[in-house]
Amino acid sequence: MKVLRSLLEFAVALVVALGLARWVLSFFSKKTTVYRPTPTRQAALLAWPLLAVGAGLAAAGPGIVAPTSAERWLGWGLLGAVLALAAPALVLHLRYYTLNAATTLFFDPLEGRLQVALDEVLAYDPARQGWPGPAPVEWHRCRWPGVFWRRYEYLRLPLPQGDIILTSLVLADMAPLVRYLRYFGVAVVERRRGWAWA
Repeated sequence: MKVLRSLLEFAVALVVALGLARWVLSFFSKKTTVYRPTPTRQAALLAWPLLAVGAGLAAAGPGIVAPTSAERWLGWGLLGAVLALAAPALVLHLRYYTLNAATTLFFDPLEGRLQVALDEVLAYDPARQGWPGPAPVEWHRCRWPGVFWRRYEYLRLPLPQGDIILTSLVLADMAPLVRYLRYFGVAVVERRRGWAWA
């Protein structure tokens, strides 16, 4: 159990250090227009499920190896409850990572720039390919956002060569991109789902 406690303490220290480094560096950098799945974004999205799993293992650990069967059942029950609460966010994060691990979004509404690259190859540029259509862009949002601690949502851009899906792993807040698309007359349909599985 000491190993689990050390891992939990290390994870908390890492999240705090990354947050402080990002805050300090924000004073010396200009606003970025390039978005991709970064380690800090993943840490922010995984903070709640990893803390829940770590706390559950630390609390249930002694009960799992207890001498009496009642204590063992209680320990396993606690561990199962914690994993049931954390599992949806972990599964959703893994799905979003598989969709956007190689995605880079270039988005600057002030300069009118929107491009999507997949594996460093330009996959979508409205200046060359036109706006998405004829099907509407779908903005899928979680119906109960409080369940996942952080916002999990995605945007499906219907293109002739195939749909492009942008998740909250790339862009933390989809609202500016949705406003940008609507400004140019692109139909964006908002859909609320139990959990935003793409």
